[in-house]
Amino acid sequence: MTCLFCQVAIEPDDVNMHHPVYRSKGGRDTRPSHKACHRSFHSSQGDFREWGKLGGQITAITRLWAFNLRGVKDHPAYDFDRAYYVAYYAR
Repeated sequence: MTCLFCQVAIEPDDVNMHHPVYRSKGGRDTRPSHKACHRSFHSSQGDFREWGKLGGQITAITRLWAFNLRGVKDHPAYDFDRAYYVAYYAR
């Protein structure tokens, strides 16, 4: 397996999967990359800075899923997530 970014072989304990089309934009396919190359790519794109600005919004979106996903919306294991969303984000 070779790294998407540097084209060098990847050791099994050093692999990260990168979404060429970001998951947030609907991407599903992944490509292998070194952990350091993956971090470097996202850092150079300013992604970490942008994702940090979203902080609470991402948590709210994640918690909101606990109300909608089949097999999750009524599952007792997700009671905490539903209560968290109601306490901090519901208006």
